[in-house]
Amino acid sequence: MALVVHKPAGIATQAAHGICSLETLLRAQLADRTDYLAFPHRLDRPVSGVILVATRKRAARLLSDQFATRKVTKLYHAWVHGKIQPEQLGNWIDYVRKIPDKSRAEIVPSTAQGAQIAETQASLRAYDTNLNRSLLELSPRSGRMHQLRLQTSHRGFPIIGDLQYGGTRLFDEVGDGNGFPDSQPYHSGSDLPKSPSHTVSVTSDQTSPPSARLDAPFPAADRILLQAHQITFHDPINGALKTVTASDESSQNV
Repeated sequence: MALVVHKPAGIATQAAHGICSLETLLRAQLADRTDYLAFPHRLDRPVSGVILVATRKRAARLLSDQFATRKVTKLYHAWVHGKIQPEQLGNWIDYVRKIPDKSRAEIVPSTAQGAQIAETQASLRAYDTNLNRSLLELSPRSGRMHQLRLQTSHRGFPIIGDLQYGGTRLFDEVGDGNGFPDSQPYHSGSDLPKSPSHTVSVTSDQTSPPSARLDAPFPAADRILLQAHQITFHDPINGALKTVTASDESSQNV
């Protein structure tokens, strides 16, 4: 069995023993259903959105194989600084490598030691003239460390809130401190949520257990305006193609 869960911004997918993470919250919430959880992919701590979780070893293996063969597709939404021109969009191809002993990556020449190709398809969804920011839809074709954060910053429009790669603080541009714009030009159900959820909830064909809640909101420093908005994969049970979209803060059953 596999679940698609909405991860809040500000919490790690997995963490060392004793530190709250998505994994610890799910283990507490699903304790009466399963003692097995596996994550075939991860989201960075400050990133919110949909993430696949396997509750059986066979499902974990099949999902991992799909990621390895690039059969899983993901769409991200990101608010970035500035107005993006058409010629700056399209297929981005860069070479990145992790900086030794740091939780950070860098773009390097293709011939540099440790360089790995990073490819992303980028398109524009909206532009906010009042705040001079653009809403991008990003579809990564590879899964490098901090790939989207690095590629947007490298092109001169870092993701809002991403201080690590040149973005400004959320409080510099939003008055309510919730980490998302007070005013957005794009108002469909596919918008980024106006505030990150502090709840991890899981639904299935059984009665859903109570939601696992954190004791306090995450600090704004742990959020950036990047959301894993949609994921498409093959159901490990029957092979059917599934698409799940982060239309709200609750997770969805697959």
